[in-house]
Amino acid sequence: MPEYPYQTYARLVGKNWPGLAELKTLYQQLGITSPVGSAAGNVALQQALIGGWRPGQAAAPAPAPAPAPAPAPRAAAPTPAPAAAPVQYGLTAEQWAAEFALQERIARQSEELQRQSQADVRRAQEAQLGANPADFVAYQLYKRALQQQGFTPTTGPAQSDVDIQNLFTTALGLQAPQSAGVGQFGVNVPTTGSIARSEFQGFSPTDVGILSSFLRGGVDIDPTEGLNLAGINPEDYFSELERGFVPTLSPSRTQYSF
Repeated sequence: MPEYPYQTYARLVGKNWPGLAELKTLYQQLGITSPVGSAAGNVALQQALIGGWRPGQAAAPAPAPAPAPAPAPRAAAPTPAPAAAPVQYGLTAEQWAAEFALQERIARQSEELQRQSQADVRRAQEAQLGANPADFVAYQLYKRALQQQGFTPTTGPAQSDVDIQNLFTTALGLQAPQSAGVGQFGVNVPTTGSIARSEFQGFSPTDVGILSSFLRGGVDIDPTEGLNLAGINPEDYFSELERGFVPTLSPSRTQYSF
């Protein structure tokens, strides 16, 4: 990749690119007639530095012109070359530095906006899952995933397996239920036949939601085959539960005839 004039100046002279006043003096020392700071003038200064000239030295004398060649036979007049395009003024070292600084600042701002946007998405997802008891399992799994990625959940760290097992047992309040299999976080999901009518009638909507979340989270029916969770449809589970209740008969009144 070619060097810019200011890079050649810093490498060979050991100083930063000069200002316009000093640049004008260097142009005069070298006999450069291009406008100060122009691309043509800066390139001419760069070529002089590469050729061995240093600030403060007199410009090397121009080489003697070569002898004119013998006149050639007269030929047709050549087609005139098109006029050269006007030279555009180049950027000074200060302008280059300002341009690079602006690009770096824009890149940093873009990265910061992207981080904030991703953080907003994580907070919204966490709040949505935490608001519904039926998403309890998904909520705890999401918080654990955030922690594994190095993020801090806004609602506090995920609960441990033991805490979740105690919460599940306390919420349902079942008396020695039979296990249909081990679910998420080591929770024993009860069978439908081990929940009595009175116990089910005591479930709050939150209790039903938490149990539903573990049903959807899956149950490992055969631990000998390794962890293989199979989800259970909560609607099918509760329908089977209600069908298992023994129907009760309302007591009838005794009637007498006279």
